[in-house]
Amino acid sequence: MDPYNTKEAILQLGIIDPVMKEIFKKNPPLDLSVLPYEVVRADSLMGEKATCERLSKHGTQETLKTIPMRDGYESEIRVIKPPDVQPSTPLVILIYGGGFIMGTNLQLVPWATATAALYGATVVLPSYRLAPEHKFPISHNDIWDTVKWLSTNASSLGADLSRGFIIGGSSAGANLSISTAHRAKRENLSPPITGVLASVPPCMTEETVPSKYKDLWLSHEQNALSPVCSAKDIEAWMKLFKPDYLSVDFSPLNSDVPLTGMPPTYVQVDGMDVLRDDGLIYERLLRDEGVPTRLDVYPGMPHGHWLWPEHPLSTTSQIDVLCAIGWLLGQEPAREEVERLWSTAP
Repeated sequence: MDPYNTKEAILQLGIIDPVMKEIFKKNPPLDLSVLPYEVVRADSLMGEKATCERLSKHGTQETLKTIPMRDGYESEIRVIKPPDVQPSTPLVILIYGGGFIMGTNLQLVPWATATAALYGATVVLPSYRLAPEHKFPISHNDIWDTVKWLSTNASSLGADLSRGFIIGGSSAGANLSISTAHRAKRENLSPPITGVLASVPPCMTEETVPSKYKDLWLSHEQNALSPVCSAKDIEAWMKLFKPDYLSVDFSPLNSDVPLTGMPPTYVQVDGMDVLRDDGLIYERLLRDEGVPTRLDVYPGMPHGHWLWPEHPLSTTSQIDVLCAIGWLLGQEPAREEVERLWSTAP
């Protein structure tokens, strides 16, 4: 039974978590909408580096490589290999978020190293060019070009796509994952993508929400004043990014090609997030089309709540991601095993 099929149940998710409320009292989030994007970008990079230093790499091996984009630009990918290098590993692509104006491929190194150690997977952390220097659809083309390159060159990284070809990301990275997976379906990418991870994804607007679910698309109004990723923040970032919300490259909801046959998909949703109902409705739309899905919801939590490690749900949600990657690869371990690995000291 779907617990989020009524307005009442969905609105309940937007009531702030009491522990999170105390965290914000002690350390109120900055109003990012009034800060120059260069400052926001620099602060984001500092946070990424600090997180990478704080968490274990689990003995994994890391290399950097550049690959060509359609316009000749050389884009950096970060390749994470298991502690004991194995031939013919599954391939997992993890894409960072940041409102399309900030973020680097350092951001999801903690997920990548844990994934490589747990599943013996090769993990690729791609890059994409950011706004305002590079507006839509350059970010989406960069990720598509990267995925196409990997589809034909995975063996050079020691990966075998028949063992798994997963794409995932958080926030803007989740949008890029969803849109790229659907583009792969439209363009018959071979080998096909076999799984999608979408954590707190933006993927629809009031104009593009399917009519049957418009009465459940409530979070953009309910959570407009959320202290993290508010409606004002999103508006400021989108003025820099200038997306075409009706483009098929921005969202599969703009395509005539149905969601039927999309790969199994994992979705994470934060209850106090402006983007909450994008994720809830997208997961429902996939289920409506018979796509295997898995959904985790964190009531009362703001967008990207795992960025506050002092909250217990930060760890919980990251364990959930790693378990879901195992589910997508068809080799999910006992949760206790994932918890032990994640808690390993650097």
